[in-house]
Amino acid sequence: MPNGLSLHTEDRILLYLSNFGSLDEAYEAESDLTQKEIAINVKVQRKHISRYLKKLMEDSLIDERVCHVRGAKQRMRCYSLTGPGASKAREISQHVGSQKIMVKINGETKKMLVSEIDGATSVHLTLSDIVAEAMDGHDILLMNNLESIEENRRRMMDEKTHRAEIYRNALSVAWRNGILTTSEKHLIDALKDHLGVSDEEHKSMESKIINEIPTSKDANNDIYDEVLHILDGKPTSREEQILELLKQHLEQN
Repeated sequence: MPNGLSLHTEDRILLYLSNFGSLDEAYEAESDLTQKEIAINVKVQRKHISRYLKKLMEDSLIDERVCHVRGAKQRMRCYSLTGPGASKAREISQHVGSQKIMVKINGETKKMLVSEIDGATSVHLTLSDIVAEAMDGHDILLMNNLESIEENRRRMMDEKTHRAEIYRNALSVAWRNGILTTSEKHLIDALKDHLGVSDEEHKSMESKIINEIPTSKDANNDIYDEVLHILDGKPTSREEQILELLKQHLEQN
């Protein structure tokens, strides 16, 4: 990575969060502020990101809140800068922006201030975007790669939404009878890993689905109405006796 863009992980997180406002007055938070998205954007393995976030919270540089997340059906833990965190992020931004790095544009390589790169592109780039691109270890940044960041971000968001919907539907089917069998749990766990669904996302989806499962009384009423419908609403005297027994049995369960 170009020397001027070699930042500690905590500094990369602060720089990334500086692209967003405070969560104090926000009813909804951007999905970009969840653990998973922070890890992706600062290029840290998901299993390690909580450790860095915890350290920043201990240093009073970021806040954690459970928020409604835009585009999601569940509340999740989100993060934003505190006052001291915003001051620290400004210092990091000034340092990063003042660095000069080699950038290749239309076959020509030239040295540019990092703060000038966004203005030279046809898309909007943040300093954290440029730092993340430099994480690949190249001494020369390619302008074509930088300009594709926005498109790649949109594509990833579309894929994320699609994966979440697939998982939510599978979870709904698995819980349709109000019971998750061992085999269904194994399948759900495998699908969860394959689609990259976090434990937090899983728990939130599952909780909502379980709460929407009809109660025993509702389910029993459905059974009774379905039997009555099969009999076309005109049961014989013998069938009426059976229906009465069925009704008594359902009311006891």
